[in-house]
Amino acid sequence: MKNSCPISKAADFLGSKWTLELIYHLQERRRFCELQEIMNGLNPATLAQRLIRLEREQIIQREVIPDSHPHVEYYLTIKGKDLLSVYRELTKWVSRWYLEEVY
Repeated sequence: MKNSCPISKAADFLGSKWTLELIYHLQERRRFCELQEIMNGLNPATLAQRLIRLEREQIIQREVIPDSHPHVEYYLTIKGKDLLSVYRELTKWVSRWYLEEVY
């Protein structure tokens, strides 16, 4: 659609529940089980779905670590790290306008 909002594509996947929180926690390399624990036991299927979407959007990278106990780690790509500046600005905006609200 020609007249659509220019950020609609990003809002589509970033607006999904848990996605922004997941990006926040992926500022450091993390394993799946770490993410699940940090995010208060988020349903594994939902977590996997969000990780797949973020990987498809090239926001995160998935890397298999082949050591004596192979495992997978997730981390932000350059594109994902670039998104952190937007995240910080949104945080400032929320702090300014929603500080009084209790969640």
